[in-house]
Amino acid sequence: MTDSLLIGRSHASAALRSAVERTVASHGGLALVTGEAGIGKTTLVTDVAARHRGALTVASATSWESEAVPEHWLWTQVLRSLRAQLGDEAWRALHPAPAVNALLGQGDGSNPAQFELYDGVTQLLIAASQRGPLLIVLDDLHFADPGSLELLKFASQHTWFERILFVGTYRDSEIDPGHRLRARMLPLVAKATMISLEGLDEAGVADLCRTTVGAAPDAATVAEITRRTGGNPFFVEQTAQLWASGQSVDATTAGMRDALQRRIDQLPAPLVRMLTLASVGGREFHAEVMAQASGLDLHAIESALDAACQTRLVRREKDRYVFVHDLVRETLYNTMASDEAAHHHGCVVRALVADESLQKHMLTTEIAHHAWLAGDDLDPETAVEFLNRAATESHSCLSVGGAEKYFRRALERCTPDMVRRRVLLRLGLAGIVVWRGGAAEARLLYEQALLEAEDSGDAMLLTRATVEVPQDQRVDELVRLKTLAYAKLAGEAPDPELPHEDLTRRLLYAYMVAARASGSDEDLSYALWATHGVNWGPGTAVERQGLVEELAELTRRTGDTEMRLYAASLGWVVLLERGDPSFRHQLAHFCALAETGDSERWKSGADVDRAVVDMVQGRFEDAESRIASASAEIGDDPMYHHMMRHLQWELEMARGEVPATVSEGWHESFGVWHGDLLAGLTAIRRGDIDLARTIHNRLGDGPASRSAWESLWLRFETELAVADGDTQAIARLRERLAPHEGEWLVALWGTSIHGPVSHWLGLLAAAAGDTEAAREHFMNAAAGAEVLGARPWAEAARRAAAGLDAAPAPTAPPAAGAVFRRDGATWTLRYEGRTVHLPHTKGLADLHRLIRQPHSDIAAVELLDPDAAVAADARLGGDDLLDAEARARYRDHLEALDEQIDTAAALGDDARAAVLDAERQALIDQLKAATGLGGRSRRLGDNAERARKSVTNRIRNTLKKIEAVHPALAAHLDRTVATGSTCAYRPGPDAPAWER
Repeated sequence: MTDSLLIGRSHASAALRSAVERTVASHGGLALVTGEAGIGKTTLVTDVAARHRGALTVASATSWESEAVPEHWLWTQVLRSLRAQLGDEAWRALHPAPAVNALLGQGDGSNPAQFELYDGVTQLLIAASQRGPLLIVLDDLHFADPGSLELLKFASQHTWFERILFVGTYRDSEIDPGHRLRARMLPLVAKATMISLEGLDEAGVADLCRTTVGAAPDAATVAEITRRTGGNPFFVEQTAQLWASGQSVDATTAGMRDALQRRIDQLPAPLVRMLTLASVGGREFHAEVMAQASGLDLHAIESALDAACQTRLVRREKDRYVFVHDLVRETLYNTMASDEAAHHHGCVVRALVADESLQKHMLTTEIAHHAWLAGDDLDPETAVEFLNRAATESHSCLSVGGAEKYFRRALERCTPDMVRRRVLLRLGLAGIVVWRGGAAEARLLYEQALLEAEDSGDAMLLTRATVEVPQDQRVDELVRLKTLAYAKLAGEAPDPELPHEDLTRRLLYAYMVAARASGSDEDLSYALWATHGVNWGPGTAVERQGLVEELAELTRRTGDTEMRLYAASLGWVVLLERGDPSFRHQLAHFCALAETGDSERWKSGADVDRAVVDMVQGRFEDAESRIASASAEIGDDPMYHHMMRHLQWELEMARGEVPATVSEGWHESFGVWHGDLLAGLTAIRRGDIDLARTIHNRLGDGPASRSAWESLWLRFETELAVADGDTQAIARLRERLAPHEGEWLVALWGTSIHGPVSHWLGLLAAAAGDTEAAREHFMNAAAGAEVLGARPWAEAARRAAAGLDAAPAPTAPPAAGAVFRRDGATWTLRYEGRTVHLPHTKGLADLHRLIRQPHSDIAAVELLDPDAAVAADARLGGDDLLDAEARARYRDHLEALDEQIDTAAALGDDARAAVLDAERQALIDQLKAATGLGGRSRRLGDNAERARKSVTNRIRNTLKKIEAVHPALAAHLDRTVATGSTCAYRPGPDAPAWER
């Protein structure tokens, strides 16, 4: 690296060097280098980084302008660079958070929550800076994705006193009021040290010409070059090369793009044409794809591109070529008329269709982007096929927004005669829209799909449409359409008395027969999958296993990865449902397929499936960890949040706890039965049989036979019948479950597993007084659970069997007094003759402490942590160690020192700079002692204030939970409990005598 590369940049270089040297000595910050394209921003930063590489670790990243760029791409590059430089051992010693591993593609496939990702990256950088100062270079921020900028803002704000310097470059002239990133850039600009690069003056242009071609033109020519190029170093270099080759400098203009276009015009026409074709492929392109798309010889293309490398417009990498500056590609691309550009995009897609082996060079979303830009030049069938693939792949990668975009584009490209494709796209888009909460638009899409399917006269298409739309809306219309489709497929009308659910199953059977007759693997695959989806509950496992096995065999033949994963996932569920211990091998097979694939959604699904089995086998901490990890990585998608909350409910039930109150939102997310069934089972667990009975009455006969809810419904009915002593219901349920002894109750597509059928038969037999039958059922349940490794269910069955031999305890009269007592993980609360049970919370423990000591003031700090010594400052006030005025003076002094250090460095006065820097470091040390995380001022009495807020909030939250199940008790406590810095229970003269 020589000084010639930084001609005319001495001031900017000194400013940036000063920031780097300050980082090495004490602390870093944020510096932004701005200027137009080609002005030398990257050269400046690269030079300064190279000069200091031995003093600090440099990690760099470059933005890329493309729709295919993943979120936080800059930081993925930074972390990869840092990991490569540190080595595996040092990297592991930094203890990267799960969110960091997820960003590097080493997580479970779920997207991390935004804050956890930002904090994880920041904390890793801080940890790395303890080993040595860091220089993080982020190039071309004007092309960055929004997430990368937000993370930069977060990291720079939270590392103020650390030895980390962030340096970014961007084209400030392009961040105009209409730019998509302007709002995100402005906060960074406000906090950064700004280094603006302008065009070179005539002396600088002359020096650069001399460096570039070995000689400088005369003064008049230098002046002309300066005028036409504006002193832009990139274009000065191009113009100097033209001049050295004997051509006129008139080949350049004052504007950047005009100057570059004139430079390109001087290249041989075949080379210009080759580069123009290459510009269609993007900044990175492949010679093989170009050859197939253009029909030109591959060797001729590579020869031409190697010649282009000599012009420094492109460079060659291992398996591809890259435009050195994206402005080169943009300028070349913009020379084409829109119809010509569309034609070349179409040629790229046609090339990939003609030689499918070339598709490995491009992402599916990139191919879809070409298909979209090709417009009418590409036949609609091909365009829609790739757009549909991109939608499906985006969904698999948990990019619901991307899936929606490509579904919409595919629909737009459909022609009137593409009825089948359009109907299926509408159904796919509707599913995504529902997932994102757009119920109204989804209903319209479903209605359009049904209308088009009926008008098409295609019974197979009509079947798919009627099965995929919501089954609980417009049921009469669905029955009419399904009857029509069945009559066409089977050649006869169905029994008009058939229930809707049975009609659906008959229709899918007719669809499967027609698919086999037609030889369509796609239709047969769908028939097997859909038929499996409408056959759940006791007695269906054998049939579903046959469907899953055939589907797995079919996908091995067709190569349908998505359906293969479905078959593998459903395969372990049906084996467990049959009590077959080989489910473990099938689960391992599914997880291996998911984890070695490219689908983030299936990787996340594997983690969820493991969590379900962890619950069944009693590994509750593992299950909780998997659920928490998945919850932290799902982003803002509401449907995933509902799924995780359901799994949390399952975990609490499996542990024997009383789950939290079920929210109304579950009813909308997973069907009409979800919220009520979960609320009913929760009520029974809590001991609120009245509420459970009310819910049961509201549900009537419950879900239809063979629905995904049936097993959950059977558990609810069994528990309620036993609690109520309902002899008729007990007899009916024993008859219903008896044929299925040896099976397991499995609901909700495998996410809800409720033990061996034998266990529930045992409870029913015991409630009916049939002790010997109950004992046999419980022993069968214990044996079956042991085979599957389901320890909790085996232990529950043995306890129940042992309880059959115990003498019945004498029945005590109902207690009339008030009770506030903890029994293990559950609290028993009785007041005014009503008893309820709640799971343990710290708020209940607080209330219990207050009730034990009525009319006593208890400090909130004691309730917050009764076993710890109270910190001395917990009794003090809450004043800042530094008031606002003091903090302002410190900051002003720091900024003044910064300016003085920069000036000293620019003048070469190293001694003066060292003295000033020492003063600044001492000031920073004082600030660190008086501030907390993120530069917040430490406060006297923080412990007392924190205790007041925490205890007050948890007591209030607990009172809300009590109010949901016992309003009278909640009202009493609300009147008599005072919260604040001290808390107390102050009942009146009519206070109840509490049993504690």
